[in-house]
Amino acid sequence: MHNEHSHPLLQQTPLSVNPFIDLPRPPPLPPTYTTLPSTLPPSTTHAPPTSTHPDLPAYVTASSGFAAHPSTITAQNRALLTQLESAGKQAEQQVREWEEGIKERELAEKRRKAPGWLDSEMHLLQPAKNGESGERAGEGERSLIDEPESELRGSGGAEMQGRDAEVEDLGRAMDRAFG
Repeated sequence: MHNEHSHPLLQQTPLSVNPFIDLPRPPPLPPTYTTLPSTLPPSTTHAPPTSTHPDLPAYVTASSGFAAHPSTITAQNRALLTQLESAGKQAEQQVREWEEGIKERELAEKRRKAPGWLDSEMHLLQPAKNGESGERAGEGERSLIDEPESELRGSGGAEMQGRDAEVEDLGRAMDRAFG
């Protein structure tokens, strides 16, 4: 075996097989391997235009039949993005209005239960004093509870009998009220 292209010095060296060296092997191919075609398909940049944009070639195609130019797809995506942003803002506004309505209804319910309490800054409720209302009404309408006991006993004659009758009437009224 004499090769014309090999160097004469290499032809004189003996070859030995080394069991520790593995020579490279071609990789195994998957069963789905197909060879590349020998000719390339025509360029898609020269595709026919679509009816929506006759000035732009529709070289982005899908298996469903959709075809468009990349700038058309970008414009559609931007329009969709602005629509989604405006819908999000409207939804946030509706949620805010809904929460405000809930707060207003709760406040109206609280005002219905305690009128005047939430409308002013003064939150300390104080009852009207009895002495003030008695003085305004006049001295003739004083209650037996307000008078000292010594006045009730120390009074004489007809005034005492009138007061005793009033006390008995008050006692009967309390008996009727509390059984």
